[in-house]
Amino acid sequence: MKKVFVSGCYDILHAGHVQFFEDAKNLGDYLIVSFASAEVLRLAKNREAAMPDDHKRILISAIRYVDKAIVSSDLDPVFDFLTSIKKEKPDILVVTEDDRNKDRKKDLCQELGIELVVLPKRICIEPTSTTEIRSKLKI
Repeated sequence: MKKVFVSGCYDILHAGHVQFFEDAKNLGDYLIVSFASAEVLRLAKNREAAMPDDHKRILISAIRYVDKAIVSSDLDPVFDFLTSIKKEKPDILVVTEDDRNKDRKKDLCQELGIELVVLPKRICIEPTSTTEIRSKLKI
């Protein structure tokens, strides 16, 4: 069984996240999604989470491409998933082409013996982001 691992904030889920999960799942048999805890979100993005971690875990788990959703546990703005990735031992770590930390993640993957796959973002719908969605809401 080929295990695939992705990580991100996923604070307000949108179609781009689902497309990313689908593309990542197509690279293997089992998709693990690690999402930033409320504490990590405060550290990495300097803002409060839009919803509690338990709610986010249930929503991410409900997406058909996701086999396991886990909350990150390391208080690091880049490697909040380090404990989880070491525990889960995936074959592949997937990032998007616009991941600002992909070079650091490449080094981590080499250290851990994990393949790094960089995926382009699919543009089959009008792109959005959590930041854009938040700006339209009165948060």
